[in-house]
Amino acid sequence: MVFIGFIAKKLISRLVLPLGQVLVLWLAGALIWWRRPAKRTGPLLMIIAGLWLLVLSMPITGGLLLHQLESQNWAYATPAALSAKGVSDIVVLAGGYGLGETTAADRLGPRTLKRLLEGVRLWRGMPGAKLVLSGGNIDGESSEAHAMTAMALELGVPKEAIVSENASWDTEDQAELLKQRLDGRPFALVTSAIHMPRSMAWFRGYGLNPVAAPCDFRTKDMRLDFFSFLPSVSALEGCEDAVHEYLGLIWQRLKQALGGAPKEATS
Repeated sequence: MVFIGFIAKKLISRLVLPLGQVLVLWLAGALIWWRRPAKRTGPLLMIIAGLWLLVLSMPITGGLLLHQLESQNWAYATPAALSAKGVSDIVVLAGGYGLGETTAADRLGPRTLKRLLEGVRLWRGMPGAKLVLSGGNIDGESSEAHAMTAMALELGVPKEAIVSENASWDTEDQAELLKQRLDGRPFALVTSAIHMPRSMAWFRGYGLNPVAAPCDFRTKDMRLDFFSFLPSVSALEGCEDAVHEYLGLIWQRLKQALGGAPKEATS
């Protein structure tokens, strides 16, 4: 039942992401035009779909959406600042990986690799700290944490300094499954800057004490110029990623409001 709910959530989210919105609008217009060719509603919806795709593909659109998320945790963490807060665990959240006969680096998705590198950077400046690598796999095969562990070992992190969490499917799972280990103590939470607001909210909701250690910034060099309005595939991808995070935050708050997840304690 949990698996079915997880898959249903992923499928529904694809329809409300930018490309899904465009597809639904275009298909609705095409269907109306086919059924009632004399009406203008169908062609109008198809034109709106095209214009909406144009807006979503502009760097300015995705950039503003991404920056709103990233600016909530704008500063990089440092080993000295983390140590001063009593941090001894550096939790790195996975962000995608691949299978096949590839090297450890190629097996990790770009987001996961950047997060892992940031975690290792912090770990090197914090003697005695543990690198906690978190991420499972719904098909039960080799997990994201396994892939990160292989790469961390190649980067020189000793096996005894690594803790793997291999069972989680999403960010909420990661917070829930790591609760016993982290037990309210301060820890560094390493993830992409756009993913940090949702991650911090989930971990705090489970009574944990995360210290933001963002990485993988995409808007630190953002500037407004002529190219900000020229559509591109990368800009559309940024828009998709930002909307995915906003939808995740909405889902989180809805689930908390319905009593399906713990709420962050308020003072």
